[in-house]
Amino acid sequence: MAKKSMLFDADRVKVNKILFSFIVLEELKLKVSVTIHRDGKWYVAMDPVTGVASQGKSVDEALKNFQEAFELWFENAEDWEKERALKGEPVATMVIEIKV
Repeated sequence: MAKKSMLFDADRVKVNKILFSFIVLEELKLKVSVTIHRDGKWYVAMDPVTGVASQGKSVDEALKNFQEAFELWFENAEDWEKERALKGEPVATMVIEIKV
């Protein structure tokens, strides 16, 4: 005898909504402004809009760690924080020299 699915129609709708939401978030791409500076032996990558930061022993490692940190931040961020991140598209990051 074939097993019947334990999900009722209402449960399937809930699962489909969750899967659809996950797929939509999976396709979302943001342009994030990341500054990288050296702090001793570490490279630090930071987004000035959200404050998300991470570090690594190389620039590549710092950026890889930053991406993971940003994804975790975005999953747990409040709606107003996500909106700020979406609107905070970078224009330019520059290094300037200032006399003090």
